Amino acid sequence: MMPMSLSRGRLLYIIAVLVSGIVIGLIVAPRPHLQELIVPPAAWPFAVSLVLDMIIGQMAAQGRAEPLTMGDRFVAVLGAGLIVTAMVAYAA
Repeated sequence: MMPMSLSRGRLLYIIAVLVSGIVIGLIVAPRPHLQELIVPPAAWPFAVSLVLDMIIGQMAAQGRAEPLTMGDRFVAVLGAGLIVTAMVAYAA
């Protein structure tokens, strides 16, 4: 089986969502009241992923980008959620 390579767009998507996890962690860690919201901060990367996914999906429909796979989405969102969780846990 041939290893699957990441295109530049898919790699940038994963990096952007992971960086959003760091930014969310930096925002939430010193502010414990944000951890009490209805949607926990660990789920916020889903919103970032959704916006980026819609942009990349439109570009893929026009043939300007490669579509994202579920594996790309899984790695990015799960990784960002774990980053947020770890940053909040270590700040406490």
